Amino acid sequence: MKDLEPSLKQEVITLCNKALEAQEEERFHASNRDLYKVFELLPEPKKDWKAYIWLISNIADNHFEQEEYQQGLTHLNTVFELDEEASQNAYLCLRRGQCALELGEETLANELLTQAFKLEGKELFEDEHSKYLKFIKQAAE
Repeated sequence: MKDLEPSLKQEVITLCNKALEAQEEERFHASNRDLYKVFELLPEPKKDWKAYIWLISNIADNHFEQEEYQQGLTHLNTVFELDEEASQNAYLCLRRGQCALELGEETLANELLTQAFKLEGKELFEDEHSKYLKFIKQAAE
C-alpha cells in the first residue's frame, strides 16, 4: 500500500477528522459527505492507498447507522476482498454480519457474527441491538 504525498495527506487527515467528529455526533450523512470527499481525493487506483480500507470501512459503518444496509454490505464486502486481515477484525465482522442479517442473508450473517463473537466475546455486542446476539445463540442450537 502506498502513502499519500504530504500536502494531499494533510488535506485527507483534516477531512477524516471532520468526518469522525460528525460520526461521534451521530451526524452520519455529514460524516459520509466528508468521507466521500476524501474518496474523490485519492488518486487512481484508489485501492492501492493506505487510507482506502479505513475510508470504506467508515463509510460502511455510517451506512449501517443510517439503516442503509445494502450500501454498508457492499462496502464491507470490498474491505473483505481487499484486506486478508479483515476476517480477524471483530468489529468489521460484526458490522458485515449485521448488514447481512438485516438483508436476510442468514448464512453469511451467522458466519460473521459468530466470528465476531469468537474474536471479542459478548462485550462486543453490548452496545448493539440484542437481536444480533440472540441470532447467533439460536443458530448455535
